[in-house]
Amino acid sequence: MKSECGGDRLTITMILIVLVFVACVNWTLAHCPEGITGNCTIIRHNETTKKPTLLLQSMNMLAEDDEHKGRALNFTMTESLNNTHDEHGDLSDVTIDEEHDNITICSKGGLTYEEGEKLEIGCESVCTCRNGKMQCEDRCLKPMVRKGKKIEDPLCIEKDTEDKCCAVLVCTADTETEPLEICTFKNHTYNRGESFNKDCDEVCTCEIAGKTSCKPRCPPVNKTNDKCVQVQDPNDSCCKKLLCDVTLDDHESDNSMQIHHKLIEAKYLNESTVELEFDPKLNDKENSIYIEGSSDQNDWKTYKIRAQKYVDVMDGTKYLKLENSKESIKIVSANTSSSTGCTYKDKFYELNEEYNDNCTSLCVCKESGMKCLKLECPTYFGVDVLDPNCVEWETVPPNFHPTPPNCCPQELKCKSNGSCVYEGHTYQNWQQLPENITGCEKRCYCEMGNVECQNTCPPVTALPPPTLPCPPHQAMVDHLPDDECCMYWVCSQGQQFPGGFPPTMQQDDITVTALEAVDAHTVRLAFVVPSVIVGLHGRVEVRYTHHDDVDVNSWQLQVFAPPNDLIATPQLEFDLLDLKPDTEYKIKITITLRDLHNTPSSRIYKIRTLKDHNATTLPPMIPIEPELAISDINATWVTVIWRKFTEYELQFIDGVQLRFKEIEGKIYDATPLIHRSVTSYTLENLKPNRKYEIGIFFIPFPGQLTELHAEHMLHFTTANEIDTYGFNVTLDISHIKSTSVEISWSGVPYPEDKYVNIYRAIYQSDSGKEDHSTFKIAKRDSPTKTVVNELKPGTRYRLWLEVYLTNGKIKTSNVQDFITKPRAASALGASPTQSDKLLAGGEQKGDYYGPLVIVAILAAIAIMSTLILLLILVRRHNQNKAAITPPPPRVSQSAYDNPTYKVEIQQETMGL
Repeated sequence: MKSECGGDRLTITMILIVLVFVACVNWTLAHCPEGITGNCTIIRHNETTKKPTLLLQSMNMLAEDDEHKGRALNFTMTESLNNTHDEHGDLSDVTIDEEHDNITICSKGGLTYEEGEKLEIGCESVCTCRNGKMQCEDRCLKPMVRKGKKIEDPLCIEKDTEDKCCAVLVCTADTETEPLEICTFKNHTYNRGESFNKDCDEVCTCEIAGKTSCKPRCPPVNKTNDKCVQVQDPNDSCCKKLLCDVTLDDHESDNSMQIHHKLIEAKYLNESTVELEFDPKLNDKENSIYIEGSSDQNDWKTYKIRAQKYVDVMDGTKYLKLENSKESIKIVSANTSSSTGCTYKDKFYELNEEYNDNCTSLCVCKESGMKCLKLECPTYFGVDVLDPNCVEWETVPPNFHPTPPNCCPQELKCKSNGSCVYEGHTYQNWQQLPENITGCEKRCYCEMGNVECQNTCPPVTALPPPTLPCPPHQAMVDHLPDDECCMYWVCSQGQQFPGGFPPTMQQDDITVTALEAVDAHTVRLAFVVPSVIVGLHGRVEVRYTHHDDVDVNSWQLQVFAPPNDLIATPQLEFDLLDLKPDTEYKIKITITLRDLHNTPSSRIYKIRTLKDHNATTLPPMIPIEPELAISDINATWVTVIWRKFTEYELQFIDGVQLRFKEIEGKIYDATPLIHRSVTSYTLENLKPNRKYEIGIFFIPFPGQLTELHAEHMLHFTTANEIDTYGFNVTLDISHIKSTSVEISWSGVPYPEDKYVNIYRAIYQSDSGKEDHSTFKIAKRDSPTKTVVNELKPGTRYRLWLEVYLTNGKIKTSNVQDFITKPRAASALGASPTQSDKLLAGGEQKGDYYGPLVIVAILAAIAIMSTLILLLILVRRHNQNKAAITPPPPRVSQSAYDNPTYKVEIQQETMGL
């Protein structure tokens, strides 16, 4: 019995050793990352240690097996664990931590964490493993606050951040971090580089950070002699221009005024300084002149001169011109040798020799070649100052022909001031002639040199009108008592009615009190209706004709409806419109009542419309000043405004149209027809930094003989186009490892999510045929870097960045070449893939996987040897066993025959 118990204990011990070994191997494999079959040192905080669980399961399995055999194990779990630890070492915590002190691991809440690994505890704090200890700090550090926290300042609000638990406070007193690129003045917004006028005082330019720099809008005007007068500058209504001699051309006039200068020469002194020569030369007080420079005569940059003749320009500048000037000159290099002359139109000219090109231009031979300026004679400029009443000028002599050097007429005289000579008397333009000269029956005016008259008295027919209250033989032509000028048909009995009808006849249903021709197309009717129909609903019908038609129903009809169709008063007045000028009409008035068959009507009256004097006296073209101006301008659009037209002007305007073109262009573009009451219009789809010319044109009514026209065209320059997406992205490489590399980039303005949607890092190896890429979404305040993984060790790569912008375009960064670090030497028993991943996983100075495999192999051999020895011992025990208790005595046949023995056997059998 003792021998059997000893064998069972050996068997149990052997089983325990096997189970512990299996548990160790399973625990080691369970804690390795995917793809690694050896031991690992990386313990993630989301993986719990499973050693006690495995051991417990093994012990339970053993207990269950023994229960099936009908035996109970007489030891507890604690004793089993202690015995196991004592005999074979503590295999429940076999890690490299006990053998290599340089690997730092932290423990918190029963979990382990690597060096640098973070643990987020709700929205309260963030803990980081550092030097074997978990160091915790608030999750939302300044300037961030925890989202939902009570805000003490009522002027501040929460703004979301990348961390869902944190927010930043944005207060009204805070300033935006994004640099301003706009300026604001009088509710108008201007982009950087745009100019605007500050009333009539200054011209301001929008600069960086929303600042403005201003300079005087108008140059000072210094009157040099008594022959000079100040006139309004045609290019700027706020400024005055000095006019000294109208016979000089534009260029000579500018020189004589001493306020405008001409740039005649520019020479490089060194790489950035240019010496300038003006005509006339600048004095000590004139330092506010600006110069524009360009390398291609398209894009100009403004510079300010210093010391009256020097300017510092950017490298590559080839051309210079005065600010807002159209004429430019080429900069002469410092090492350019002066030439001896110029050849122009097959003729040689000495240096500084002038040449008048048939009065079309004035040329001067310079070192850089022949320079020519167009000659324009200001023949009719400023003549309104000499004689404001003159409407037509002529040169002296009248048949003047320009011939060098007399290219411009020396004198002008007024050919006509619109005055008229009538019966030996001279009258000014638009002046009315006295009645004592023309007579009371007509009114005469002097208009553009011609005397135009119109009758004031109605014509007298050859026969008495049928509307007279007396027979024709009693009618006569005579004056009315209150009109000593005009003649009318009257009755000889003293009944006199102007116009052939009595003003107040009570026998008619409708009595006409006034019948007047207002103009050539309108007659005014004033009449009285019977008082019995006052308060009833009805309308007024006016029948009229200028034909000899007896049927009144066939006449033309105009219907007048009182307010709400209610005849509220007996006195009514209407205007009969759209009549022909100087035409006699027959008119009859009828009132149609609602729901009644009564139709009160008047008798037939005659009236003649006035003559259309506008069609005969007005000139074909009338000049006006629409005050065309620019209210707002950008790189691709401009808003044009003009004044509201008067009632007199509106009778000549059916619509307006803006026509514009580039200064160098030849064909005008036109806007659609604009309503005559509109006073502004926005032109779109213009080209940036281009000079344009624009004018307003008036569209007349069909058949109209007189038109309005604007005398001046307006010039403007569109602003430079500002590309907010014009930034460049620069890519940098850092932290190159064997299988990964860290990249960072710069150049994207803040906030980056305003300009960028997604970053795409594209990399390609020398041996690879395809491009590989990784993506990152642009977020505000996120670090501008990322890590590219899954690279091959010791391989050359080309890497660049594609930036997908919010405007739909794609930007590409610079290309970076790099070589990943070579692969580290593999340890014993470790595959190259395992070595690479261990190197990539963290810093490790030793390799324990090989020795651990060797220990496991030796342990397996020892266990197998033990099993074999135990098996041999068990078999030997079964073959050589001996009975411990003596066998029962053998009963002989003779004893069995003894009666007494039989009785004892029976008693034992029966249990007695």
